Amino acid sequence: MKIAITGKGGVGKTTLSAVLSHLYAVDGKTVIAVDADPDANLAAAFGLDKEQTKDLRPIAEMGQLIEERTGARPGSMGGVFKLNPRVDDIPQ
Repeated sequence: MKIAITGKGGVGKTTLSAVLSHLYAVDGKTVIAVDADPDANLAAAFGLDKEQTKDLRPIAEMGQLIEERTGARPGSMGGVFKLNPRVDDIPQ
């Protein structure tokens, strides 16, 4: 199952995402929570502090990975690139 939560700013998307992730995890489900918000706060909603998240790097900052998977070079324009690259190994 994949769930995407979208909406206008300030409506509680991060809070709802954290609660749903927690409830599914407590129910024994494997959960991978992805914070795609440029103002990422999901880790804080889970109660993680700066020390616990200091080594997390947004995929958007992984230029080499983006280029390898899509064929697109960050910062360049035009060209052809893959829209659905393989991403199932990224959580590891």
